[in-house]
Amino acid sequence: MGGRFALKAREHLRAPERKRYFNEKHFEEAARRYDLATRAMSLGRDAAWKRALVAALPDLRAPACVDIACGTGDVAFLLAGRYPGGTVVGVDIAAGMLALAGKRNRFPNVRFEPGDMEALPFADGSVDVLTGSYALRNAPELRSALGEIRRVLADDGTAAILDFSRPESPLLQKLQFLLLKGWCGSWGFLLHGTPEVHGYVAESLAVFPDRGRFAGILRAEGFEVASSRRFFLGITELLLLRKATSPVTGATRGKAVCTCATGSPDERRGSRRPG
Repeated sequence: MGGRFALKAREHLRAPERKRYFNEKHFEEAARRYDLATRAMSLGRDAAWKRALVAALPDLRAPACVDIACGTGDVAFLLAGRYPGGTVVGVDIAAGMLALAGKRNRFPNVRFEPGDMEALPFADGSVDVLTGSYALRNAPELRSALGEIRRVLADDGTAAILDFSRPESPLLQKLQFLLLKGWCGSWGFLLHGTPEVHGYVAESLAVFPDRGRFAGILRAEGFEVASSRRFFLGITELLLLRKATSPVTGATRGKAVCTCATGSPDERRGSRRPG
C-alpha cells in the first residue's frame, strides 16, 4: 500500500462489508511488521499464549486442522509440530500475511490459502481441530463466523479461540479501551506512521460482546465451553469449544454450560481432511 494507511477503524466497524474491507486493507498494511508488533504489544507474551493454545488441544493421531485468520503462520506451525501425522491448513483474507506465512513454512503437512472465516472452503464436519488467534473479534458478522466454525467442525472436534476479552463492568471496559488504544496505537504510529494500525485492537474490542454476552452467543450458536483460561489480568482469554451435545432451547439459553472432555481420543480421526 503506497503512502500512510488512511482508513479509520471507527468508520468501518459497524457495517459488515465495510469492516471486511477495513480488515483486508488493515492486515495487508500490518503484515510486514506484524510479528514484531504482536511481540511488542504483548510484552513478549504472545508466543507463550499461542503455545498454551496448542498445548490445550487433545492428543490425536492424525487430525485435520484449520487455523483461521492465520496471519504469518505461528499457530499453524505449532499445530504441525504437535500433530506431525495430521494436516494443517491456514486461511487468511490478507494476501500479504499469506505470502509471509508461505515463505516461513518448513512443514510438509502445512499449506496456506486465501479464505474468509465466514465462508470457509471446507466440507461439513471435515475438521478435527480449528484454531483462531485474534480472529473472531475481526469477524464482520460474529454469528456467521461461529456458524461456519460449527459447520466445518466434526461432531467430536475441538475449536480453540485466543483473543482479547472484554470485561462486563463498564468501568473496566473504559479503562481497557484507553489502555489498548494508547498502547497498541503507539506501536501503530511507530511502525506504520498512524495509530489506526494496531489501535484497531481497542476499537474492535469496544464493539465486541463482553464476556457474559459472548458466552450467551456461543451457547445460542451450539457450542459448549470445555475450558477457559485468562492471561494478562484478563485482557486476553483462551477458550476451548466443542459442539453442544444437546439442542439449545429457550429454556437453556442464559445458563452456564461447561463440559470437560474425558476419555481417550478417537482413533478414527485422521481419515477426514479439509477439502
